[in-house]
Amino acid sequence: MKCIIKSLLWGASIAIIGASCSRPDKRYLITDHSVGNLTKEIPLSQLDSLYKNDSLVKTKISLQGTFRYISDERFLVYEKGEGKQLLELTPSISLEGEAQHIQEIQILDERFMTEQHLSLHSTFADIKKAYKDFDFEQLLTTVIVTPKGSNLSFAFAKEDLLPAVDDAYTIESIPDTAKIKRMTISWMN
Repeated sequence: MKCIIKSLLWGASIAIIGASCSRPDKRYLITDHSVGNLTKEIPLSQLDSLYKNDSLVKTKISLQGTFRYISDERFLVYEKGEGKQLLELTPSISLEGEAQHIQEIQILDERFMTEQHLSLHSTFADIKKAYKDFDFEQLLTTVIVTPKGSNLSFAFAKEDLLPAVDDAYTIESIPDTAKIKRMTISWMN
């Protein structure tokens, strides 16, 4: 009888461990409509309560030479105790009578992961396993890969790419071993 109970407990333990390994932690889960507990519907006025167990810092940046952002405001989310930066949040432009929401989130902590297990530790080969079709954009120091139909984009440093032909990079310039430099999710609408 003891042997049967031990076997059942052992099997249940393995099942629980297996289930927890197959699904990212909800606090760090990235979907098209959420990053951890933050959803695209949450107004800026609720950020303080949403990140009450972390540090939330509001800052402004200079937009000189930067066309990536619409708003010059940023909210930086730091983990309390560790001081590690988790996220950088860019709000939408403030329109009269409308609540501001988050427009873009830059993922800065490797614990954040998509349902396909993509994180800052992932490579281009991992992305190609999860997605089949991409949009591609060449910037000054990086190339951006955005899976079609997704709000998520991945940046790769140019120094990690194969040599460019005529100074032009293509999706084929990204080796399978290239590590993600940046992960961003955009909620423009």
